[in-house]
Amino acid sequence: MNIAESIEELKKYIYEAYRSTYKKIGNNIFRGHLRALSTEIEDGIALFVSNVLNDCKVFIDPSIYIDGKNNRPDILVINSDNVVVSMMEIKSNMGWCRNASNVIDSIISNDIKFKKERKLKCEFSMEEEHIITYDDNVKLFLISLTDGNCSAKNHMNNKAYSLEKGIRQYNLFSGWYGELYNCEIEKFAEELLK
Repeated sequence: MNIAESIEELKKYIYEAYRSTYKKIGNNIFRGHLRALSTEIEDGIALFVSNVLNDCKVFIDPSIYIDGKNNRPDILVINSDNVVVSMMEIKSNMGWCRNASNVIDSIISNDIKFKKERKLKCEFSMEEEHIITYDDNVKLFLISLTDGNCSAKNHMNNKAYSLEKGIRQYNLFSGWYGELYNCEIEKFAEELLK
């Protein structure tokens, strides 16, 4: 599947997931807020990455225990040699973290721990565990599905801090979940392919 088709598939996936969040489940049941989309967005971005890099494994939300603490990166992309090539933190939108420095610092913290450990045991609820290698060349990403709900100034500050820390930060789309417009998704795909 080419990049343009993969982008359209992601938009369609998110649109359908978004529609399901406001589907009425009963005539006498009233929901004050839409159901959370975060897991569907992680799944959609994992599908997109898999379509762009069709020879990889994508781990979503694995448990990695180091020194008794559970570390759960949103997405790890693993090559055919069982080596991590990318680690991604996924956000639905940047509105919740208008200042993303804490998230960026957390990505750096995990990267340091994982580099020190080298061999990581990834545990899953319904899958067998996998042992993978984490080396010094892992690309770090902070991905937001949409740039909505955050000011241009805050986006600039987040991008600058990400760049300073060596993290690639992309806002894939503009608009809201029901009507997404390409923003930086092509740049993200190009970076994945490098």
